[in-house]
Amino acid sequence: MVTLRSRGGKPFDITALVDSGADVSMFSPSVGRIMGIQPLGGKRRTFHGLGGMIDASLHRINLQIGDMRVKARVAFPKVEIPNILGRLDILRSSSIILRDEKEVCFEY
Repeated sequence: MVTLRSRGGKPFDITALVDSGADVSMFSPSVGRIMGIQPLGGKRRTFHGLGGMIDASLHRINLQIGDMRVKARVAFPKVEIPNILGRLDILRSSSIILRDEKEVCFEY
C-alpha cells in the first residue's frame, strides 16, 4: 500500500505493483488528478517497456510506504495504467523481501 496526499492534504492509499525492471515509478493520471497534479504538466518523457512506448510527465511527489517516507520521481501518462513502483528513488535504496508470495516487505 502506498499512501499519498490529495490536493487538500488528506491522505489516501493506492495499490502499486513492484516492478524491478522499471526505472521510474508510474501512476495512473487519475491518481495525479486526486493529488492536484496535471498529468500533462511537468517534464515530458517517453518510456519504453515490454508493452511498447508510453508518453508521460515526470513529477517529484512525496509518498509513504509503511513507515518509509520518500520524495520520488513519478511519471503520469495520459492513459490509465496499473500503478508501478520502480527502482529510481524507491527500490534502489531498499531491500525487498517476499514472504510466501502473499506479502512484500520493504527494508530501508
